[in-house]
Amino acid sequence: MNAILLAESPRTAFAESVLGRGEVEVVLLRLDSTPLSRAYLRRTAHVPVFTLDPGAGPMDEAARYLRWVKGTKGLPRPRFVCGGDAEAGEVARRFGALVDLPELTPEQLAPAHTAPAAFAREPWWRDGRGALEGDLSDLGNSGKRLAPSA
Repeated sequence: MNAILLAESPRTAFAESVLGRGEVEVVLLRLDSTPLSRAYLRRTAHVPVFTLDPGAGPMDEAARYLRWVKGTKGLPRPRFVCGGDAEAGEVARRFGALVDLPELTPEQLAPAHTAPAAFAREPWWRDGRGALEGDLSDLGNSGKRLAPSA
């Protein structure tokens, strides 16, 4: 079974969606500064969690994570890293690079039977807002288009 390291964000819907998928095991990457609801913490109590120490250096945390993964019997071995929003995604990318975990692609994140054709291009977080709005429109979101920001 595939396993991922999922950086948490205050918006927990993505994490809960991933946790609900049966074909993937999850190890959560948590920041103490990320506000999480008590209900979410209860729902994820059974999931392995690695909490980053904000006072430690990135290399120290990467080494601590690798020791934790290697030394914890029965722990899923993540092969990829991802985040639920832009900030968590950035944490995931940076930490993943330190522990040699590649980032999941949008195709890997979407269920195979629902992956939209728009994901065949560059990942949406690199396309910019205009392209994202176009993709959402293609998927049936008829929301108001926003003017480009200066």
